[in-house]
Amino acid sequence: MSIPEPANLRPHDLAKAEMDAWRGRCLNIFARAEKAITETLALLRETDPTLPFEPLAGQRFNTLDKIALRCPATGAQQKGLQDALIAWRELDVLRPFFSHGIVTEMIGRTGQWHIQLDFIAVKKGQCQPQRLNWSNAEALEFEERLYGTFKRLTNQLGLLRKRSGSNQNSLVATEPKKPDPGSSPG
Repeated sequence: MSIPEPANLRPHDLAKAEMDAWRGRCLNIFARAEKAITETLALLRETDPTLPFEPLAGQRFNTLDKIALRCPATGAQQKGLQDALIAWRELDVLRPFFSHGIVTEMIGRTGQWHIQLDFIAVKKGQCQPQRLNWSNAEALEFEERLYGTFKRLTNQLGLLRKRSGSNQNSLVATEPKKPDPGSSPG
């Protein structure tokens, strides 16, 4: 099978190549976020081996989300981390379209491509067909938003790992010690 020269490619072939590249870039961003989450949980488990370490990426994200508030941090640090986790969760719900979706390429009259991603979600034992339709502009805007949210998430996870690494005795905040009734306050 010969590879067509770029000059011999039809507009549909060029659009398909653009869509495949776009989808690949988005999948790479999702994978990089999963890696950062896994690395963060691995570090947290070094001082608390009871933390669950689940096999699926979504489960690991849920674990991180649950324990993030228990990790030592100032109020501003907690808010930054929680905001980044919430923003990532909003976009991560679209990950199955990229990892499991069947692509249908469409070319408009103006030559702009549109992408349709279909997959079947299984929820509570029921098949639920899912569909996502985006124009070229919408897809590229999503990629920019995904990348920005990824950078924010990984920055916050890096700060969490740094804080956790500097507090080797206890990564998970404990209850404050009660004052000794016999001691004087001053």
